[in-house]
Amino acid sequence: MENTTGTGRQLSRRTAIGYGGAIAAAIGGTRLPRAAAAQQSGATPASPAPSTWEEIDNRLASIAPATALLAAELIDDEIVPVHAYNPDLVLPIGSSYKLWILGTLAMQVEEGTLDWEQIVEIEDRYRSVPGGDLRYVTAGSPFTMRYLAERMIQKSDNTATDHMLHLAGRENVEAALTAMGVADPALNVPLLSTRELAMLKFACTTEEVDAYIAASVDERRRILAEEVAAIPYEALADLDQTAPIEIDRIEWFASREDLARTMAWLLAQSQKPGLRPVTEILSLETPVPFDGETWPYVGYKGGSELGVLSATWLLQRADGRFFVYTVGFRDPEAGIDMPAAIDLIESGRDRLAETP
Repeated sequence: MENTTGTGRQLSRRTAIGYGGAIAAAIGGTRLPRAAAAQQSGATPASPAPSTWEEIDNRLASIAPATALLAAELIDDEIVPVHAYNPDLVLPIGSSYKLWILGTLAMQVEEGTLDWEQIVEIEDRYRSVPGGDLRYVTAGSPFTMRYLAERMIQKSDNTATDHMLHLAGRENVEAALTAMGVADPALNVPLLSTRELAMLKFACTTEEVDAYIAASVDERRRILAEEVAAIPYEALADLDQTAPIEIDRIEWFASREDLARTMAWLLAQSQKPGLRPVTEILSLETPVPFDGETWPYVGYKGGSELGVLSATWLLQRADGRFFVYTVGFRDPEAGIDMPAAIDLIESGRDRLAETP
C-alpha cells in the first residue's frame, strides 16, 4: 500500500475540533461532553424529552438513518428485553469493541496465563494514535496489565488498547467472540487494532481499502502485518474530516443483542475467583450520569467516530436487579446530532429506572 492519503475523501482540517482531531474521533471512547457533542453535526433545537418508549423509538428514527436500542434485564442466564428497537441490527460500534479485549484478558487470567498485576512494557510497535496519553510515554515504561486495561476502558486509550490486544493475542480475541455472545464473529475478523483502523481510514487510498476488503482473511492478515504496519505516522498528518469515512467497511461491528450478551458474559465472569477487576474496570467512568441511589453500580463502554455512536451500560439497580442498556446510531453521510442523542439516551435511562 502506498503511504498516501485517500483521494476523493474530502478531508478538511477543522471539523472535528473538540474531539481531538479526526483520528481521535474515529476511534473515540464516547464521553459525550455536551460542549464537544455539537461537533458531530449541527445540534437540533431543544424539544421536550420523550416520556414513553414509543416516543423514544420515534425520536431514534429522526436522529440517524440506522438506529437501535435494547434495554433488558439480566435474569439468571437470560437477557429479558424491557424494550427493544432494531436490537439485531448490526452497526459500527467504535471503541465498544474493547469490551472483547477485556473479556479475553479475563479468560486468560482465569486460565492462569495472564495476571492483572503482571508488568507490561510500552513498545514502539504498539504505539497507537490519539486519543490517550500513553502514546507519549517512553518505550520500555512499565505498567501493570490492570492499569493498561483500565486506561483502555475508562479513557479509551488506544496505545493501551493495542498493547492489550497483542498481549491477549488477536486471534485469541477473535476466537473468544462466540463465547462472549457475538452472533457473527466473522464480521470482525481480522480484528483491527486501533492503529490499523486509523491507517486504513486516513493513510490508504480507496483502491487500497477496496483491495483489503476483497481479500481473504489470510491475505488481510498479511496486508496488516506487512503493509499497514509499515506505514509511518507521518502519513496521517493532521487531517480532520467533514463526512464519515468507511464506517460500513473499516470499523468494528455488533448488534445491540451482541453487546448485551457481551456485558452479561462479563458480569458472569466477574463473579469468578480473581476476576472481580472486570466489573471494577467497567465502572470507572460513565459519560451520562446515573443517580447513585437508583443505580449503585454503573459499568460502561462506548465508541464513536463521525457518523457513529455506540453506548452500552451494565447496571445494577438499588433493588439488586441487573440490566443492560445499549443504544447505537449510524449515519454514513453526516455526523450524529449528539445533543439530541444524549437527550434520548437519558430518556431511556429514566424509563428503565421505572421498570417494575
